[in-house]
Amino acid sequence: MNSERRHELQENELAHALDKINKRIDPYSKPIAAAVAAGFIGLLGWGFYSSTQTEKRSDATYQLIEGSIRGDSEILAAVAASYPNTPMAAWSRLYQGSQKMGAGMNALFTSRDEAEELLDEASSAYNEAISLSNEPVIQSRAHFGLARIAEALGNTDDAISNYEAVMAASESDAMVEEAQNRIEILSKPASKEFLAWFGEQDFSPADPSLPPSLPSDQMLPDLPDLDFPEIETDASEDETSESEMSEEEPAQETEEDATVEDETETESSSEEPTAEASEEPAMESSEETVTESSEEAAQTPEADVTEESDAGEGSAASNS
Repeated sequence: MNSERRHELQENELAHALDKINKRIDPYSKPIAAAVAAGFIGLLGWGFYSSTQTEKRSDATYQLIEGSIRGDSEILAAVAASYPNTPMAAWSRLYQGSQKMGAGMNALFTSRDEAEELLDEASSAYNEAISLSNEPVIQSRAHFGLARIAEALGNTDDAISNYEAVMAASESDAMVEEAQNRIEILSKPASKEFLAWFGEQDFSPADPSLPPSLPSDQMLPDLPDLDFPEIETDASEDETSESEMSEEEPAQETEEDATVEDETETESSSEEPTAEASEEPAMESSEETVTESSEEAAQTPEADVTEESDAGEGSAASNS
């Protein structure tokens, strides 16, 4: 048998088999055709749905990036509302919680009421992110943010429980180590006291239109303890002190007498210049008297001589 004959026989067998198959499926040809058409239509629909979801995810991703860069919490909230139950919604709530938390931390030193409101909104956003996704990254970051908010408000127990949730999520070794360090710090009594004190403080600045208020007495230090301890002395020491006091008394009297004498001498010395000053005019008057008497004595002989000369001249004239 040559090759051509063999080829013809094979073709006849194939045609015979196809003819049998056609006869068997001929009654079911319409349902089969409908199923094939439905499958084709379903494939087209799946392709359209996939492309639509891809487009939505692209839009959600773009809006998420835009909101996170601008720091606009409204855009992030719109992403979560427009694409609910999607990974982008969980991420948008996570970013929204981080932005609200940062603004609330800054507001703690300007307005206590505003800070508490912002921190409450941040807590709500973090809790919603936790409920929307089970991804370790979102779970870890959301619980870490809740722990920081609890620290700022002075809730140490809540902070520790959230740090433990961060460790349970096991996002990375660095996050687990950081959460463990925070738990060790918060377990110390000093940290608990400080956070409790910090949570009760209101650092809001005073209203410039109001007069300044006086500081409270809590800022003043306590009064010092001025109670001196009692000194116990022996009888011999008491006697010694009494004898020393008795010896000091005469010495003090002697010093007082000396002081009185010095004062007396000072008064007498102050009186001497007065006496001398009174004696000086008397001496001057006596000197003037002596001078006048000496001048009179000097004038008297001259008068006598003149009188004698006049008398001699008179006698001479009478003789002549």
